[in-house]
Amino acid sequence: MKRASGVGHLTPFLPGLERLLGDPEVSEIMINGPGNVWVERGGRLEPYEAPNLTAAWLHRAAIHIARPLGLDPAARPILDARLDDGSRVAICTPPAAPEVAITIRRFGGRAFSAEDLVRLGSLPEDILEAARNTLASRQNILVSGGTGSGKTTLLNALIELLPEGERIVAIEDTLELRIDRANCVRFEAGATPSETPVEIRDLVRHALRHRPDHIVVGEVRGGEAADLLQALNTGHGGSLTTIHANNARSALSRLASCAMQAGDALPWEVTCRGVVDGIALVLHVARRGGRRFVEDALEVGGYDAATGHWITGPPEAAPGLSRGEEATHQPKEVNP
Repeated sequence: MKRASGVGHLTPFLPGLERLLGDPEVSEIMINGPGNVWVERGGRLEPYEAPNLTAAWLHRAAIHIARPLGLDPAARPILDARLDDGSRVAICTPPAAPEVAITIRRFGGRAFSAEDLVRLGSLPEDILEAARNTLASRQNILVSGGTGSGKTTLLNALIELLPEGERIVAIEDTLELRIDRANCVRFEAGATPSETPVEIRDLVRHALRHRPDHIVVGEVRGGEAADLLQALNTGHGGSLTTIHANNARSALSRLASCAMQAGDALPWEVTCRGVVDGIALVLHVARRGGRRFVEDALEVGGYDAATGHWITGPPEAAPGLSRGEEATHQPKEVNP
C-alpha cells in the first residue's frame, strides 16, 4: 500500500489543529465537519475549538492526503490511508457525507511489553501466564474486543512471547504491529485502483509458502478466517489473530461466521469444530472509563452441535474465573 505524508505534513491544511497534531497524548483526532472537532486523550473524548477549520480547508486536506496514493476524493469519496509515521487516516467526502469528515488515528509512541501491561493493570498476571503456556505448547490465541479497545497493543505484547529463533509471518490490512524480530516477513493487503487488489485471504494462503513457524493476522474480518483455521490446524501452532466481538464467547461464533463467508465454506458444525481445534485461548479486551484492559479469558473446550453451545472455561493459570460455562451461539450473517 502506498503511503501519504506524515501527520506533521497535515498542519498547513488543518489550521487550528497544530497543537493537537503534535501532542503525543492525543491518540485520535475526529473531524466531523467544519469547526467540529473531537479528540481522544487518555481514553476519553473531548471537544476541541477549531473555528478556523472551514470546509475549504478540509477539502484541501483530503486532496493532500489522497494525492500520494494516486487518488482523487471527487472520484473516490471513501478513502483509508496510512501516513509515513504509521498513523491512519479515514476520509469521507461528499456525496458520501454532508461535509468532509476526517479521522486521524495516531501511531502509538511506544510498544508495551506483556510485563508493562501487567504493571499498568491492563493484563492480569495469571492471564499472562496462561497465554505464555498456551503459546509454549504451540496452541493458538484469539484476541477479541471492540474498536479502540487495545487489541493491537495486546497482540504486540503476545508476539514477544514467541520463541526468538522461530519464523513469524505477519499479515495485516495496514502495517500497525511492531515486531522486533530478524526472522519475520510482513505482508500488507490493499492496493490502489490501478493495481491488482491484494486481499487478506490471498496473503493468508500465500503465507504458507514462506515456511512460517507462527502466523500472525492483524485482524480477521471475512472469508480469510476459513484459510486461517486450515493453517492453524495443519502444523502452525503458537499463532495469533484478533477479531471484533462483544465478548470472549461471541468471538468464537464470529470467527466461525467469518469463515462461513468463504465461497468454499464447510458446513457450520464442521467449521465450529475447526474453531475448537484451532483456537485454545480467547482473550477479550475492553475499554471503560479511559482504561483498556483484558476483561475475560476463556479456554476453548469444545462445541456441542446438538445444543449449539461452545464449551468454555477459565484457563488453568486464571483460577479466579468461573469454570464450566457455556454459551449458545447460532450461525448468523456477519458484516465485517
